[in-house]
Amino acid sequence: MRLKPGLALAAGLLLAAAKAPEQRTMHYRVTPGFWFDGTESFQVDLRFRGDADGETLLQLPSEWAGSTELWRQIVGLEIRGATSLGGFYDKPVIRHRPGARLRVRYFVVSPWREDPGFAYGKARPIVRSDWFFWHGEGVFAHPEGREARPARFRWGKLPRGWTVASDLDHLRGRRTELANMIDSVAIGGTRLNVVERDIGGAPFRLATIGRWTFAPEQLADTVAPIVEAENAFWGDRSAPLLVAMAPIGNLPSGLFYVGTGRTDAFSIASTSAFELKHAKRFLAHEYMHSWVPLALGALPVEKQPSDYWFSEGFTDYLASKVLLRAGLWSASDYVADKNETLLRYGTSPARSASAEQVVERFWEDEAVRQLSYDRGHLLAAMLDAEIFARSQGADSLDAVLRAQRDVAKGSSALATSLFAEVLKGRTGIDVAPLIDRYARRGEMLRLPDTLFGGCARLVSERRRAFERGYDADATREADGLITGVDPLGPAFAAGMRDGMRLVGREDRNSGDSAVEIAYRVADAGGERVLRYLPQGKEEFEVQRLELDGRETDPACGVSATR
Repeated sequence: MRLKPGLALAAGLLLAAAKAPEQRTMHYRVTPGFWFDGTESFQVDLRFRGDADGETLLQLPSEWAGSTELWRQIVGLEIRGATSLGGFYDKPVIRHRPGARLRVRYFVVSPWREDPGFAYGKARPIVRSDWFFWHGEGVFAHPEGREARPARFRWGKLPRGWTVASDLDHLRGRRTELANMIDSVAIGGTRLNVVERDIGGAPFRLATIGRWTFAPEQLADTVAPIVEAENAFWGDRSAPLLVAMAPIGNLPSGLFYVGTGRTDAFSIASTSAFELKHAKRFLAHEYMHSWVPLALGALPVEKQPSDYWFSEGFTDYLASKVLLRAGLWSASDYVADKNETLLRYGTSPARSASAEQVVERFWEDEAVRQLSYDRGHLLAAMLDAEIFARSQGADSLDAVLRAQRDVAKGSSALATSLFAEVLKGRTGIDVAPLIDRYARRGEMLRLPDTLFGGCARLVSERRRAFERGYDADATREADGLITGVDPLGPAFAAGMRDGMRLVGREDRNSGDSAVEIAYRVADAGGERVLRYLPQGKEEFEVQRLELDGRETDPACGVSATR
């Protein structure tokens, strides 16, 4: 039948106004408490429209945070609405009618049947019969190329007695971009403890599983003033926030924890030795990721660790600055933090690593990974002091970063490029040569003597390398059975031998070879504590900051960070 001209025009307008299938909302539902082939799992259901050309590539979780082949935790994949399937398991090609309704179902399992301990990697979910903990990067499959498209999330029917918590709950069923949904964290189970507070008129939830050395309310009391201080630092109103904390094992051989910042949440995965009294810097760092780096620009898609000196190092520095300014740290706490960073940087075996070496070794080498934090931390301190001095106290690094945030809105430029542009335009400082020297080529960075306006002095001293005297990594992998004791090292001299059982640490030495280290060990003769100076043979020249009693002077740089 031929349409009349008026009707044909109306039909054309309707077709033009209709959304392309790829622009339709994707619907996700996650239901915990399942078993798949005898393994604990949770179920994910996805509904979406296929591409208009009749062929859609489904991208399963792949790589994130140094972990690869995340699709191996995706099992029982079912796809309905297809006329045929092709491609590979991790990237199935779905052939269908143009714009067809497609349904995908799969189950997510954990790679660990027992507590992962030091083997934990945050990209992979923990799934138990009575609880789970995951980040969205390891959970959500999606049609390729739709990260900026709308998506909705909801929980399925929860098993009896279960409680769940996610920053996705903040959406209350509203649509968001798929990329925002992937940037999520969730925790739940039969033993979930949720503490609820109000921070500046916005809801704050702390969701924890496991037994810790502190009550959840104590952790909430520690987090709340940090949140208020950082919101004030950025001049932002409070927004809904979730902090999720999950256990990864009760290990005698040391403390291991991993933090992950989200835009409206952060997570903590830790062994049972997590100590609240020493956690302020860590907590402030993770919440600072609500702004750094994503509110300041993009990170490179390829070779991302090359810019971690900014995203992680600047975050470390800003966290310490906020803690001092808010009165949550004393000047002595602040200086101790700087000295810990200076010592670790100055004695690091990776201290001269280039950007290319950082990219290559970041996820495999702990020293290289820490270098990005420390290098960026000290560069931020140097720049803050230079901005303060040039402006005679009228300007600061935080003001530059707040201006950068305004420039970054709607921009796809890299955060490091925007920082260089805004810094030069606002202060005249050309940071490009510094980035090239310290972050790209790996030259040693030394802080200027005038860092804090003369009210604190930087001194140089010789320090021996920090050396435990045994193979800590191999000992962890052997579940605390001491391995690789160096017969010429300090641990052997103190009485440590291969085959002993490492019961625990009796100190909090953070890497200072001049401070005694103590290990409780056990063998056939019983338990005893070995104490020794963890000094290697190699020597380094390091910087150390000393207060001279004038830190409360308004002209002092330490005070000025307030």
